This record gives sequence, structure tokens and C-alpha cells, in this order.
Amino acid sequence: MTDTDAVVFECALDAPPEKVWRALTIPEYLERWLKPDKDLDLSVVTAEENKSLTYRWREAGQGAIVGMEDSLLTFELSPTTDGGTWFKLTHAPVALPVAANSNVAGVTMMAA
Repeated sequence: MTDTDAVVFECALDAPPEKVWRALTIPEYLERWLKPDKDLDLSVVTAEENKSLTYRWREAGQGAIVGMEDSLLTFELSPTTDGGTWFKLTHAPVALPVAANSNVAGVTMMAA
């Protein structure tokens, strides 16, 4: 995976990290905020309370993008001096290193 494969969004939020964390981890709040499609499966990969959270984002069904069924959605939260949160969202495809004996150049996307 290269840096250009990821989509990164950063902004300041007018809420403390604890409140943003709740919006990312309580299913009812997450559903309202992300509005995940019924064919989308989110599962927690790593979590550090009020700081960092990574979901595995798996798309299925007719709307799935070929080769993009699995990706990682990482949220990074940092407190700001004014009591808010610096919010960083990174959405990156899951990539596996290519075996040395492979005919494929670069990295290979993990297939579902």
C-alpha cells in the first residue's frame, strides 16, 4: 500500500475526545453518524480509548468495488487546547505484501 491509496480527512471538532469516542463506539451513535449500508460490515481491529480506533470495513453485495472489499477505517483523536478534538480519519485499502516468488509487482489487495 502506498500513501496515495489512503483517503485522509482531518479537522477540528468542537467536542472533547471522550464525546467523539462515544460517537464512534456506541452502535446507535455510529449508525447515525456513518450511516453504514446494510451490506457493510464494520469490526473493531484495534482500539485505544479516547485516542485511536480502527475498524475493518468490508463491503459486500452489488455495490461493492472490486478489489476494495476490505479496508481499514482509522480514527485518531487528539485533545486541543480549547477543549475540542483534532480528528483524523484515514480510510485505506488492506494490502498484503507480494511474495518474492510472485509474478505480481508491488502489493496485492486482500480478496474477500
